[in-house]
Amino acid sequence: MSEEVIRTVDAYLRALARKDISAAPLHPEVTFESPLSPLIQGSDAVRQAFTGFFPAIKGIKVNRHIANGEWCAVLFEMETPFGTLPMVDWLHVIDGQIKSIRVYFDPRPIVDGLSKTAPAEASH
Repeated sequence: MSEEVIRTVDAYLRALARKDISAAPLHPEVTFESPLSPLIQGSDAVRQAFTGFFPAIKGIKVNRHIANGEWCAVLFEMETPFGTLPMVDWLHVIDGQIKSIRVYFDPRPIVDGLSKTAPAEASH
């Protein structure tokens, strides 16, 4: 089972790297959570959220999969305009579809980068 789970996770990561989330094997009731987003539910909403992330994805380098039954943690590095972000995605895979995605990373480089590019408030 772990090999099938890893294949499913790799298909998701390839879809991210290609910026084609339609190719990701998402369950219709998939959930997504990250340090910078609330809980997102349903494949349409998750696909829409990922489309918004695409401008920040410059590349993905997978370092390791840790799979056990229906669960897989994937450690990878995401190249972004804010630098290289080490990330861990914790995914639940059922019957070849991703049922949940929980992303762990340090959001400070993104928050810092966005604060530098945000327009300054007009002084009164």
